[in-house]
Amino acid sequence: MTSAFTTRYGPWAVITGAARAQGLGAQFAHELAARGLNLVLIDILETELHATAEQIRSTYSVQVTPVVLDLGGRDFLAELAAITDPLDVHLLICNHFFTPKNPVPFLDSDLSTHQQMLDINARAYMTLVHHFGRRMRAQRRGGMIVVGSGAGLVSSPYTAGYSANKAYQLTLGEALWYELRQAQVDVLVIPAPLMSTQPTGMEQFPKALMMHPRRVAREALAALGKRHWVIVGLTTKLLLFFQTRILPRQRSIRMSGDFMKKGLGLED
Repeated sequence: MTSAFTTRYGPWAVITGAARAQGLGAQFAHELAARGLNLVLIDILETELHATAEQIRSTYSVQVTPVVLDLGGRDFLAELAAITDPLDVHLLICNHFFTPKNPVPFLDSDLSTHQQMLDINARAYMTLVHHFGRRMRAQRRGGMIVVGSGAGLVSSPYTAGYSANKAYQLTLGEALWYELRQAQVDVLVIPAPLMSTQPTGMEQFPKALMMHPRRVAREALAALGKRHWVIVGLTTKLLLFFQTRILPRQRSIRMSGDFMKKGLGLED
């Protein structure tokens, strides 16, 4: 039986950053497969991507197409479009990201690293929402989820380039929400919280701020079509409210810098 969700956002969904089994992209994939949507899963991590795709195929009665793709490449859209244009795609989840393994002050990182972040975290997001957004607008149905970060709301020292990329994602997503309302295309923006399955180094951050990716995926999908913005987790909501509404901007940036310095083990 076809659900209202599948009718509006199916039969195919595209998810980027979907390789890691316990990551947010894979959790989105599980949630959507359980709703009966077929999936195009995109990531650069070939072995993990194929393993995740096979797990979903063996668990749910859906089609899964893994696409190993470098979203930092300038010509990735041609390769992706050849695969997805024949499919009836009505949901895009932009979830991929790149950040250096060892965050350092902005000027201590190579310019090429910052340019790579721009290509993956900003240009690729723009390219994907433009391409799939036009298709959905023409058919007057669909949805897009833009996964950003709280780092895009308050500038984050030691990850300045990443923080700037996330601000781009958040503001782009909000503008698209407004522009596409009359076209019956839903856009949801997520300032994603810290998540418990992110790479090594995250264990130094307070556990109260850590969220499980499955909860983030579920709450985001529940909000799609109802809201334009969702922050998951009471602690994260309170922290971001305090930083953006209560503290003076300079104090908030100082707080963020001290938090990052401690969390990343960069204290003097």
